[in-house]
Amino acid sequence: MEIGKGVFFVMGKHKGKFPFSNSLIVKHKVMLDLGCGIETVKDLADKVEFAALTHTHPDHCSGAWVFNFKNKRVLSPKGYKTELESLANRFVNEKLKERWKNFVTNTMGIRDFNAECYSDGDLILKEPEIVAIHTPGHTADMHVFYIDGRIIFGSDIDLTAFGPWYGHEESCIKEFVKSIEKVMELDASIFVSEHEEPVFGRENVIERLQMYLDVFERRNEILIKLLDEPRSLNELVKLSPFYMKKPYEKEMLDYWESQMIEKHLELLIERGQVVKVDGKYVSL
Repeated sequence: MEIGKGVFFVMGKHKGKFPFSNSLIVKHKVMLDLGCGIETVKDLADKVEFAALTHTHPDHCSGAWVFNFKNKRVLSPKGYKTELESLANRFVNEKLKERWKNFVTNTMGIRDFNAECYSDGDLILKEPEIVAIHTPGHTADMHVFYIDGRIIFGSDIDLTAFGPWYGHEESCIKEFVKSIEKVMELDASIFVSEHEEPVFGRENVIERLQMYLDVFERRNEILIKLLDEPRSLNELVKLSPFYMKKPYEKEMLDYWESQMIEKHLELLIERGQVVKVDGKYVSL
């Protein structure tokens, strides 16, 4: 689907839902993110000159090895290794590493890949202009791509009903909030979510981003209510206030939810709304 002059939306496998994502092709020169499904990447790789990744989550970079195989360039954020072992070290704990590697390999088809680097503010393409904008919080390396001063390729500022995801040690709520606010300041009339349909119209873009941003405070409120009585982190994870359902890889999802809950608890303690007593948290 052409969403702008020479800008084509590529819906990922399973309609771009995790463990896949949507992509863009711009002017038949560059493919943005490569998590739309290995077979789709294979079909499209010959139609572009190179690829650029917003960040190194496997559901966004799983097809990068295809570009390596075809001797085509891949650009990835500077300072972050792309081997599966390095990704596992960032995204899960030691206990879950092998399980995580098996999961992303079997479900997404990712392999080790090589990439050249880009940094915040770099031009990915000159015509039309594609600017990389660093938007940490979800992961430390995440960027959005600002295309021709009117289209935002939103990476994992994904506008899903679930809301923002920040389940790694390197993830940060405060940084994520700032990143979303930074994106809201961009003058764009089209927002491409990598896990939803594109959003058209400036007012609609701002409205959807604000709804997404509001999820952080809604989660704070949920935790404050749950902490009317003292609860440990493990007890909160068992209640699963954010995920609610865990249809696959429960141990990994529990780990990621525990990271998210803990970040909220740290924030609420900092605000003076929650205290920790004898290993349990309680609201004030």
